[in-house]
Amino acid sequence: MRLKVLATGTVALALLIGVSYLPTAAGWPVLAMVLLLLAAFAAGWPRLLKVPSPNPVSLVIFLASAATALLAYVEEPLPGLLWLAPAVGIGTIVMFLTQLFRGANATSRLESAASGMAGLVIACLGAGWIGVGDDPAWRDLALIGALTILAAAIPGVLRWPDRIAFPLGFVLAVLVGGAASIVNSAVNVVPGLVLGAACGLVVVGSRAMLVSAGGPRNSVQMLAAATAPVLVCGSVVWYAQLLIA
Repeated sequence: MRLKVLATGTVALALLIGVSYLPTAAGWPVLAMVLLLLAAFAAGWPRLLKVPSPNPVSLVIFLASAATALLAYVEEPLPGLLWLAPAVGIGTIVMFLTQLFRGANATSRLESAASGMAGLVIACLGAGWIGVGDDPAWRDLALIGALTILAAAIPGVLRWPDRIAFPLGFVLAVLVGGAASIVNSAVNVVPGLVLGAACGLVVVGSRAMLVSAGGPRNSVQMLAAATAPVLVCGSVVWYAQLLIA
């Protein structure tokens, strides 16, 4: 299953970065790809965490995150994350309401709300990838970010304890970020190292949490496990671009 998670995440990143290079002035191909990833994540997240009555939780996660992505797409002059906080806030309220509607005798309502809100934040952070399809200068940094994500994920497929996999994945991400920035003259070495460190921490941290939760057991849960770090790193790449612009 770990190899399947890595393969799924690799395909998702390849498609996400690949569509950004399509010859179109608008960033709608990236938007469409992000919406597809959000749908896959929303379907699998509550099932990965074994949430009772997962369908309402999945629906809230997808609607709130899709709204964030769409609003980021239409924001001017460049795609931004101005609507991320309002979407998360409204989604959190609706998430609590879904648990209230289950009735007083329903089990694990607080745990379900907490799991849903965690998934809501993760999914909304994926709106950061929208910026990749708007500015060609962002694509180079996004490509480096994708490479660092994969570098950090490789040790995660090995059945090593966190005390080994965690630092190894982080170091590999930093090294790949620095090496990729040396090859690509559009990105300086220091931003490449910082991006590798940030994306590496997201990936190895996600791996540790998934292992502690028992890991995915089926294909739907695997989709959530593979797309979760990819979505979070979307905002990491977005903020990194703002810092070096």
